[in-house]
Amino acid sequence: MSESHITGSLGSGESEASTEGPKCYCDLRAKSTIAFYDENFGRRFWGCVKFKDGGHCNYFAWRDPKMCSFGRRVIRQLRVMHAQSLGEQSAWESNERELRHQTEVIVAMTEQHRAKIINMSKQHRIEIENLNVQNRAKIDAMISQHRHEIEVERKVSDIKISGYRAALAFCLFLIFGILASHIFSTGLCTPSKLMLAA
Repeated sequence: MSESHITGSLGSGESEASTEGPKCYCDLRAKSTIAFYDENFGRRFWGCVKFKDGGHCNYFAWRDPKMCSFGRRVIRQLRVMHAQSLGEQSAWESNERELRHQTEVIVAMTEQHRAKIINMSKQHRIEIENLNVQNRAKIDAMISQHRHEIEVERKVSDIKISGYRAALAFCLFLIFGILASHIFSTGLCTPSKLMLAA
């Protein structure tokens, strides 16, 4: 038979009407109820089904024999232990829900950080590639500029060398002219002597 253990206002736990119980003065099957009074803690009794609705017939009969004080004390202790167990179970379930929620939050934050890190890595890679392109362009421009400067310097050097050569040739020409003039003026060498020497 199914029975509930909900404590009522009169210190009793009620169950559905039983098809096995006796009939009350209302000619209805009595309802089995559990008493939670000090003297009859946990003892079942039969009562009228109209007890809470009013108009009951005051039918009452014990279903269980009277329990000794030790049995009542054991039942009380068992109920206290059961209540404590339910409280601990509720606390554990609450902690489990809290841990599950915290785990979900941590997982979500981890995913967000992973996405941020991936985006930052992509952005840094793009920036590095851009810097490499810019540096390569700068290096190419510097190399081209140095090549142009070297070419300009080479042309300037060639012009200077050509000028030095022309000046040297002119100086030699002047020296030779001065020597020839000196030789002819001193008579050391005349056209007739040159012809005889030939």
